[in-house]
Amino acid sequence: MSTQGLRLEHPEVVQAPGALRLSLTERVARAERPLAMVLLLQLALSAVLVVLMAVRSPGNAHPDEALHFAAAEYFRKHWLPPSVGAPGTESSYSGYGFSYLNEADIVYLAFGKAAAVAGVFGIARGLAMRWLQVMLYFGLVAWMMFRARRFTPALGFLLLTPQVWYVFSYLNGDALPFALLTVLLVELGWPDSSVRRFVKGTRARPTPGVFVVGALLGLLALSKLNYLVSFVFLGWAILWLRSEVRHWGRIALLAAIAAVIALPWVAYHGWVNDWETGTRVADYSEQVAAPEMKPSAQASPDSFRFRALRTKGVSLWDVLVTLDWVRLSFRSFCGLYGWMTVAADPCVYRAFGGLYAVLLAILVFPSLRGGSPGARSLLVGFMVCATLVFAQSAYRSWVYDFQGQGRYLFPILPMLFFYWRQCEAAPLRLPALVVTALLGTYGLLSFALIGLRTLA
Repeated sequence: MSTQGLRLEHPEVVQAPGALRLSLTERVARAERPLAMVLLLQLALSAVLVVLMAVRSPGNAHPDEALHFAAAEYFRKHWLPPSVGAPGTESSYSGYGFSYLNEADIVYLAFGKAAAVAGVFGIARGLAMRWLQVMLYFGLVAWMMFRARRFTPALGFLLLTPQVWYVFSYLNGDALPFALLTVLLVELGWPDSSVRRFVKGTRARPTPGVFVVGALLGLLALSKLNYLVSFVFLGWAILWLRSEVRHWGRIALLAAIAAVIALPWVAYHGWVNDWETGTRVADYSEQVAAPEMKPSAQASPDSFRFRALRTKGVSLWDVLVTLDWVRLSFRSFCGLYGWMTVAADPCVYRAFGGLYAVLLAILVFPSLRGGSPGARSLLVGFMVCATLVFAQSAYRSWVYDFQGQGRYLFPILPMLFFYWRQCEAAPLRLPALVVTALLGTYGLLSFALIGLRTLA
């Protein structure tokens, strides 16, 4: 009998490896589903805790909330930023002789107008401003849930630290830029987002989503100054995606939209201060600050001991180690409440530290060992920008005022998620999700049993 053209391989043997691979994929998917449900439940609980903290904690139980409120109050009846020391802004100045209005941060306009609208319905102004923060968090949670349909770790991003939830529960300038940067990097990192399709040239004309991204970029430029580092990472991310960029004019369009949003506000703030805002801030501080806080007293032995430490001859090493800036910043990054006085047991912070180390190892080692040049390049960008975030926070504590504020490190989190989205090692997704769920559990316990129980 002729055997020409006869396949001697057994069909089942040929298909077995593929079938095995499919089986493994299915098993991973089945294991991922319950973890996704856990993360989804934790996200929902975090939103509940944010609401409870916002409505039950007393006014000014949180850092500088009264000063944030006073700055926002100005915009309840005004639409443009004031000059330094303008009438009606007196209550917004602290003992340092400084007001948040001096920074031209756009969030205070949003707070003020929210209070004006709420006043029509008889809602207290402070509560209305807090509700604006809460709704911002709700929107961020909803957006991450939507994006998690294609990438499950998106459910865990907001669970990495309860301190993120905390800044959405009271008045401050940190919640808005964190939300803006998160949305920008999530959309830039999503292969099928409207902005990515526009940049790649698969859409001939910009969609409304492109204009929204450009506007968010402009609002980020009008937010807290420590988020300016994030523009370095945004630039790095765009360069990292350069193989997709068909027309750099489309990137220029995004920048132009951002400029249209940001430049008028910045220009007016400079103009109303005769283009010498920094000088005016220093001069006015000299007039109204407490004696030990005046700029002229920084080098004096009688000045506030934690002000201008470099001028007093304190070394950067002493700031970081002797004054415990590193430990304080870490604790206030992952769960330190009230006026940085409501702390958990030290073992809780050690647990956070251990879990962070494991998660970073899961995310970083695959790029270092056998990762593509692109993955290593993006990792370098993330590490450089994260270092810049740490450096600017430490520098501020050394040169201006000692503040080991973990929220100053928040820009690192959206940067990390962008890297995670682009360079994930798929076989390690389950361990990463397990660690994230553990962080969420610790976060919920910390926020509820330490922060909420003490402050509300």
